[in-house]
Amino acid sequence: IIELLTPRLGGIDDSSDSIAFVSYQMYGIIRELLYDIIDQTSDVFDNASEVSILGGVMINRRLGGDFFQPLSFESRKKGEKTVDLFEETFGERPNLLTILGSEDA
Repeated sequence: IIELLTPRLGGIDDSSDSIAFVSYQMYGIIRELLYDIIDQTSDVFDNASEVSILGGVMINRRLGGDFFQPLSFESRKKGEKTVDLFEETFGERPNLLTILGSEDA
């Protein structure tokens, strides 16, 4: 994890919340690993016609209970282009610029 996370820590000083910054970077790492697993599993569609992937982060709050922040939602079918279902399902994507500090993070 440290090996994958270290190169993504550039820009943490520009972030308004360093813990949130690292959490979103970890989300990106896990998403990439999951996509690689799906892409490299040749029999993933042997028993399923479709795979839907919902990704996000848990936000722990002091009051009001914890909150799941969805960041991606997509559908994959064998031999077809991935369909992005996020905005249709959740509306506009969250603006993470203040947390990430820049568009590059």
